[in-house]
Amino acid sequence: MNTVSNTLQENESASTTKKAASMAHDAIDQAAEKAEPLEKKVRDQAHRAQDKFSATSAEASEQMHHQMEKAEAFIKQRPIAATGIAFAAGILAAIILRK
Repeated sequence: MNTVSNTLQENESASTTKKAASMAHDAIDQAAEKAEPLEKKVRDQAHRAQDKFSATSAEASEQMHHQMEKAEAFIKQRPIAATGIAFAAGILAAIILRK
């Protein structure tokens, strides 16, 4: 009789374990369904941020190139003034860095 009782308890435990596993799977599935739209929203925002960064980076690079061209043109047109400005900037940098 003791064996029959043990078998019934084992069956009930197995049944309880299966029910708990099923409930856990259902909960995970529900969480995944709720998380999916949020994940899509975050991915979309990340792509938009990446696109905006790329555009800003390209614009900054273009502006830097334009400023370099202007500086080169100034140096070619007025080499003595450019040398004087560079010398003065060097002196100011040395004074600032000494302190």
